[in-house]
Amino acid sequence: MKRKYVTIVTVAVLAIAALTISAGSLVNNESGNTAESIQGTWKLVSTNYGSNPSGFTDLPAMIVRMKLITDTHFTWVGFSTLDKKVSSSAGGKYTLNGNTYTESIDFGLNMDAYLGQKQTFTVKVEGDRLFQSGTLSDGLNIAEIWERVK
Repeated sequence: MKRKYVTIVTVAVLAIAALTISAGSLVNNESGNTAESIQGTWKLVSTNYGSNPSGFTDLPAMIVRMKLITDTHFTWVGFSTLDKKVSSSAGGKYTLNGNTYTESIDFGLNMDAYLGQKQTFTVKVEGDRLFQSGTLSDGLNIAEIWERVK
C-alpha cells in the first residue's frame, strides 16, 4: 500500500513539474510575447525613423516590405510594386528574450553598414500587429508597425 502511495505521489509531482516547465517555456515575459507569437509573415505598414516629431508615417502603396520570422531565422525584403525589383533585404538568426528581440544581420542587399552587426529591439505583439522599436548599430532610432499577413 505504501509503495502504491509513493508511486502516485511521484507521478503527480513529475506531471506538475512537466506542465510547469512547458508552460514556462512558452511565455517569455509579462506582455505575453512568445516565440510563436512573432513567427509568421509580416508586412510593414508604418514607420518612425530618426527623431521624427510628427510620429508614424504610413508606407506608400508602391513600397512593400515583407518580413518572415521562423523559429530560428528572419528575413525581410523591400521592393517596389511598380517595377517589382528588390531594393533592400536582410536576414539571419534572431533571439527573443522576453520582449527583447535581437537580429543578427548575416546577409543583406544594400545593408553593408549592418552586415555582421546585431540589432536589438523591443517588440510587442497585439492581435495582428507587431510593434518593433530600438536604436540601430549606427545610432538611428527606429519604430515600426508590422501587420500579420493572413
